[in-house]
Amino acid sequence: MVGNRHFLAWKTRAARVLHRYPTAFATASKLFYKLDRSFETLSPGAPGAIDDALRRVSAEGPAGDYYEFGLFRGFTLLQAQRSADAHGLRSMRFHGFDSFQGLPAVEGIDRADGHFFAGQFACSKQAVTRNLERHGADLSRITLTEGFFCDSLTPALQADPRFGPVAVAFVDCDLYSSTCDVLGWLESRLQDGSRLLFDDWYSFGDHQELGQQRAFAEFLARTATWTADPIDEFEDHGKAFRLRRVDA
Repeated sequence: MVGNRHFLAWKTRAARVLHRYPTAFATASKLFYKLDRSFETLSPGAPGAIDDALRRVSAEGPAGDYYEFGLFRGFTLLQAQRSADAHGLRSMRFHGFDSFQGLPAVEGIDRADGHFFAGQFACSKQAVTRNLERHGADLSRITLTEGFFCDSLTPALQADPRFGPVAVAFVDCDLYSSTCDVLGWLESRLQDGSRLLFDDWYSFGDHQELGQQRAFAEFLARTATWTADPIDEFEDHGKAFRLRRVDA
């Protein structure tokens, strides 16, 4: 089988051509993910950004858990645990959230450029668990929550004592609507110094009225509790922030 790097290069070239034709783009994407079964992240800069955030947490605080929204095949969740252990955070717990059916129906402003479609990035919970186990993850420190975020991120789940305060959250759910669901649910677990990493910050370009940029701006305006200091940007579309409590 041809290596993953070849498939990623092919996907990039094909996307440039097919981007203006949403139906053809969706068909090509489905073919790509059917052929490419490798256990690697689609965001080349994400593992390094997560490692840097965990390194900073180890040195500066705050203590807390790692959260990831949008797992695909589980690679970045595994890498997060490995990085945490390497930086001495061996008691950290890891929480992964995914529909395991791919993206939800893409509606409203999330349809802006036809880049995303329902079912994209699907991988079953069983397959993700097998991937993690096969690559040596400590499953006793991992919780996986299944469901579309609008359904699964409930007040009852918010009250679950398994979920501690946020040290680092990796938000890889692509869409404005999903990011709003995530931020609303995380709000009560955020703390001064929490790191938020948005993997799709520039997925709609540098457009403040779309995607994760809009969702985060609305969250900060609505809560009036936090300010966000940019930490870094990472490939392909990511940006990381450190939260500061306004009254701290």
